[in-house]
Amino acid sequence: MGKIPENILNEIQDRCDIVEVISSYVSLKPAGRNFKACCPFHHEKTPSFIVSPDKQIYHCFGCNSGGNVFNFIKEYEKMDFIDAVKMLAEKTGVKLPEYKNHDDEDGSIVSTLYSVNDIAANYYAGILEKTGSSSEVRRYIAKRGLDAPVLKKFRVGYADSSWKALIDYLSGRGVREDMILKAGLAVKGKDNAYYDLFRNRVVFPIFDARDKIIGFGARVMDETLPKYINSPETAVYKKGLHLYGLNFAKANIKERNFAIITEGYLDVMTCYQYGVTNTIASLGTALTTEQIRLLKRYTHNVVMLYDADQAGEMASLRGLDLFLEEGMNVKIATLEKGHDPDSFLRKFGREKFDSAINKSKSLFTYKLDILKNRFDNRDPESKAEIIKEMLSTIHKVKNAIVKAEYIRLLSYELSVKEDAVWEELRKIKDKRQEPRDKGQGIRKNIDISPAEKILARLMLEDVNVVKMVRDELSPSDFRNQDIRNIAEALFSIDTEKGLIDVARLINSMENKVPQNIISFIVNEEVDIRDKEKNICDCIMTIKKENRSRLLKDIQSRLDVAQKSGYEEEEKRLLDEFNQLIKRGL
Repeated sequence: MGKIPENILNEIQDRCDIVEVISSYVSLKPAGRNFKACCPFHHEKTPSFIVSPDKQIYHCFGCNSGGNVFNFIKEYEKMDFIDAVKMLAEKTGVKLPEYKNHDDEDGSIVSTLYSVNDIAANYYAGILEKTGSSSEVRRYIAKRGLDAPVLKKFRVGYADSSWKALIDYLSGRGVREDMILKAGLAVKGKDNAYYDLFRNRVVFPIFDARDKIIGFGARVMDETLPKYINSPETAVYKKGLHLYGLNFAKANIKERNFAIITEGYLDVMTCYQYGVTNTIASLGTALTTEQIRLLKRYTHNVVMLYDADQAGEMASLRGLDLFLEEGMNVKIATLEKGHDPDSFLRKFGREKFDSAINKSKSLFTYKLDILKNRFDNRDPESKAEIIKEMLSTIHKVKNAIVKAEYIRLLSYELSVKEDAVWEELRKIKDKRQEPRDKGQGIRKNIDISPAEKILARLMLEDVNVVKMVRDELSPSDFRNQDIRNIAEALFSIDTEKGLIDVARLINSMENKVPQNIISFIVNEEVDIRDKEKNICDCIMTIKKENRSRLLKDIQSRLDVAQKSGYEEEEKRLLDEFNQLIKRGL
């Protein structure tokens, strides 16, 4: 595996039940020895996503996603393999060894960027610490009411007005200018010289969930525009993949089983200072599916905290439908007009803040109240508009019972027949599903001949089959390259040890065979009754197909030799052709 020893991967898998892991993301239903669900990786009406507890693998026969538990986490959470392993190691309590891969240039750059960001954060914090109490930045911080322990915890700093102070500092620490640029801490001027990106601003380091600094946000201390400048996207910072403050809040989010989502850095910090430590921020953008899935590791419950100006924005509410699509519960809390969480807490205190959170409403109730105030819900046209807007949210609710209850409540609130609301919901579902069912997310078909597929499956299930096939065929007899690699791996194993652990085999073959190929072969629901006859038939078929291809190839070369007058080559090929015909197989 290169970076992580195979025995460590095996230990993690031994402690992980793939059914338990996947069921924390997807609702699984028993189907014989396996479990089924609608695939989380593409839209489908009929479940084709299979999880095998016996083999500890999954496969979707709609989009051909598949593999072991590591691959599921990798695909679902949109993270690389190493991060997926780290996540499951933390979940199972397996300690990962320290490792370095000197051949991995990308990994080296990522590691360097983390280091550069950390040095920069220390530099900015040091500048802030040295500034006098009468300075502009100290007056600003005093105005915001931030205490020294909170500033230290969040590693808040200050970038002075110098054009190259940070660059000179980092260069003095041996950091190359091109790495400073790659970290997003510098910009290149028209004169091709490098200059500091942040100047005369309060600087807020942005952490990932593992406490690594991945970027920065910087705020002016007056009303100058732009108010905030943020790091550009880099090899370690992708804005839509992270949540500000999650590294500090995740333990309390788990403990309280809900997260409060605010808009900015100062909101999170002030909340933390007042003891509201399950607060995070969306980094100033509309929430993404990736951010929601990240949060979903810690809770399925969210309270969106809006100020009075945001509260009635339908566009903001539509964005919350993503939570419903991911099977999460979302509520909305509002603060008094003119206040964000930062100013509200400083003016009214923790008790009133908690009261606002406790009064939060479900997305359904909150949105319906806004629409009823906006439209005259006594005339049919207005009712139709309200229902149309509400159904855009309701149809994204995954739980059938919750969805039915929302339909009942909506029809009651608007005095409309429930059947009519259900009819409108079906129309919306049809419009939403139609384009997706025409291939969105569907992967390329896996092209493997039936004989090779059946033989590979039987070998993966039984070492005794490996022995039988190894006596009759060599890896080169298989046409499909993936099957060839699987056969090569199976032929080299110790068949005296008994069982083949498919989930572990996937790890050892990661660079040779895509995980979904193995899961496709093993999970396909085909009833093979007479195993020995199937083995013999498949071996016979493969030999016949290879012989047929070889005869065609010899015939083709023989034609060329005859036309070109190569008598010796013609005689040799003719002998080879006749010998092959005599052998029959």
